[in-house]
Amino acid sequence: MYSVPQNEQLAIFALSLGLGFLLGVLYDIIRALRLSVTRSKIVLVICDILYFILFGLISFLFILALNKGEIRFYIIIGEIIGAFFYYVSLGLAVIKITDKVICLLRKFYKVVFKVVSAPFRLLQKIFSGIFEKMRKLFKKTEKKSSKIQKNLLPKARLYVYNLFGMLFANRLNVKKGGRDFDKAEED
Repeated sequence: MYSVPQNEQLAIFALSLGLGFLLGVLYDIIRALRLSVTRSKIVLVICDILYFILFGLISFLFILALNKGEIRFYIIIGEIIGAFFYYVSLGLAVIKITDKVICLLRKFYKVVFKVVSAPFRLLQKIFSGIFEKMRKLFKKTEKKSSKIQKNLLPKARLYVYNLFGMLFANRLNVKKGGRDFDKAEED
């Protein structure tokens, strides 16, 4: 451990105040970007975690560069005080301004989304009507075809699969000692 002269400590403390101020600005930038996209709590947690990782990395590099990696209490306090000064001075005004800008951006996004999605909504209405008519038509034809199918299959005995079925059934019935297929049809 080495001792740092007081004038260097004061300079490092002043720089840590500035770093805290800049980290407050960084948080408001991330906040504005997050709010312009979504208000989800999950995204809020993810953005806060990413901010604190970035905050820690920047603080580590700051301490490494100016204080040879030795963590001093006055550096951390300086960053916190600098962030607090930003929040009390410019931060409140920036929050009000960004909230208004974000509100305007959301309204703009809604208008753009409505304009861009209008043709797709029109196509969806057209195709949903067409598909509904096709569904009703297929339902009617399904009922008709099932009635016709029930009537046709028992009458058509000379189809290839029926002939193979009769031959196969004859072999099974003969082996098991059952009745003949043709005699079963006559009974």
